Amino acid sequence: MKRKSDPSRGAPPPATIPWTDPVLVVFLSGAIFVFAHFQALTRPWVINDDVRQQIFWMQQWGNPELFPGDLLTDYARAYVSWGVKGLYRLASPMLDLFTFSKLLPGLSLVLLSWGGMGLLLASPEAAPITLSKLLPGLLFVFLGWCLFRIGARLGSRRLAWFTVGVYWLMPFFLDNLSGGLARAFAAPLLAFFCLCWLAASPWGLALALLLQALFIPYIFLIGAGATVLAWLAARTGRWPAPSFLNWGHLLMVAAGAGLVLLMNHQFNAAGYGPLVSAADLAQRPEFTAQGRYAIMPVPSFFWELVSPWEFIAPFQEGGIIMGALGCALLLGAAVWGVRRLDWQDLKSRLQPFWYLLLASLLLYLLARVFLLKLFVPDRYLMYTLNLCYLLGLALCLEAAMGKKPWPWVPAAAAVLLVAILSGLRLQGVGLMDYSMYRPLYTALAQTPKNALIAGHPNLMDNVITFAKRPALATFELAHPWSKGYWEQLRPRLEDLFTAYYADDPQVVRDFCRKYNISFLVVDDRHFTPDFLAGGRFLVPFNKPLQKKKKGMAEWVTCPFFAPFDGQIRRLVQGRSRFVLLNQDLFPGRVVDEHLRVLDMRPWLQ
Repeated sequence: MKRKSDPSRGAPPPATIPWTDPVLVVFLSGAIFVFAHFQALTRPWVINDDVRQQIFWMQQWGNPELFPGDLLTDYARAYVSWGVKGLYRLASPMLDLFTFSKLLPGLSLVLLSWGGMGLLLASPEAAPITLSKLLPGLLFVFLGWCLFRIGARLGSRRLAWFTVGVYWLMPFFLDNLSGGLARAFAAPLLAFFCLCWLAASPWGLALALLLQALFIPYIFLIGAGATVLAWLAARTGRWPAPSFLNWGHLLMVAAGAGLVLLMNHQFNAAGYGPLVSAADLAQRPEFTAQGRYAIMPVPSFFWELVSPWEFIAPFQEGGIIMGALGCALLLGAAVWGVRRLDWQDLKSRLQPFWYLLLASLLLYLLARVFLLKLFVPDRYLMYTLNLCYLLGLALCLEAAMGKKPWPWVPAAAAVLLVAILSGLRLQGVGLMDYSMYRPLYTALAQTPKNALIAGHPNLMDNVITFAKRPALATFELAHPWSKGYWEQLRPRLEDLFTAYYADDPQVVRDFCRKYNISFLVVDDRHFTPDFLAGGRFLVPFNKPLQKKKKGMAEWVTCPFFAPFDGQIRRLVQGRSRFVLLNQDLFPGRVVDEHLRVLDMRPWLQ
């Protein structure tokens, strides 16, 4: 049977691009990132919130005395993917080698004293946190370059610029790149996978699959699924498929699957797994809107399709009216462009995206059936959908402009305007500011390195990251979906809140002895009627009426997520006396007007 055409045979060659264009894309992408994340690059306390749960423990590499024998550290190390761990392990010593403090000690002192210059390059253990701020910029540039080359292969030089322009203007990508975590590799490796497919590069495609398996396993499942579907299509001859796919790619799929299964096996063997089942999700409040992760009820497929438009149109920046107007204008231009596109010419070149969409849909449906056994269902759609929406908008908007070429000056002005608007729209995306607890970090950093700290979990995330001291329990690492780990952590949380809101000093002392707590952090705002009544609070505590700045603060459920909110309310019902607020019984170091650090070591004897 005659095999149908593929993008590597018979398709028009990619557009001829001057060598200066990719260089300009790299330069402008880097400039946009620096402008958007300038606060993170110049202030140590501005980071991505998930850095506090996935990268904090890597500071051990610069100082092995940190986090000795700590449950949270061992768990975080177990679930971070091999590729991310390996990259940080290799890059951190090199980053420390070229620190300002070693090359230019005088300049380093000036920069670090200027508002706490954010790269924290003065201490070796800070290198992973520094890298978590620099790596997103490198990935942002790499993704921009990939998308520019994809646009060139799909059509023309102008389409390539439209593609990267739409990318710059979409906050979704930088939001997920922020922090340099495993998810930061999802969109870049998907784009690299598509670029290698379009370029008919068998070695490039194999490399993309290997990198996906190492860095972000659920994206590997999408890439592997698309590869297998295309390989089967090529063998049947009923659907267009690339001719360069061979048995070697199936071997790479099998090798990648083996890596993913081995990582999962090690996680379970360490006693942290398995992941919860659908039956567990239906019965546990931790997975409802008031819980740690609101996965139940699972959002509809229609919602998954339309939700990306919340970040494509300017709903976040301009509110509902401007967002709806922007959405209508974009859709109108897209519809006009769809009518003018040469779909027959594009059909073969869009092939990798159809296969990716099909693989994503199949995995999404399986993940809904076997909830959390294949991780969160929307992870299989969100990256593929946003990538396809980006390319679809670029194709349609470019077609809507007509075929008449633009003069050089207006074209350059349009690119510059888009870059400026992108920097403004992306400013602070994916970042949080935790600077208001600086006195606490300073106080706890002076404690012994093996001192175990206890306090409200919402506050302890910052302690392990910036004070570099182990915590009994944190919010970010309160993962109820890991069954073995949750069986160890849940009693800690229950005992913590029993002691934190106790009216008997002996309860507090017994708690500290049980877990060998050296220092206890008390924040009197956690005992106010408003906080205990429940609702949503800004963390860190900002002024209650202060408008939330996009990307620079986060909302959390108080007094804590379910079912612990019920436990706390039962503990405090009908009383206003809390023994930890009694400074005669529990004197401590006053950190600021709300915070005290209690030295509990005398009670451990």
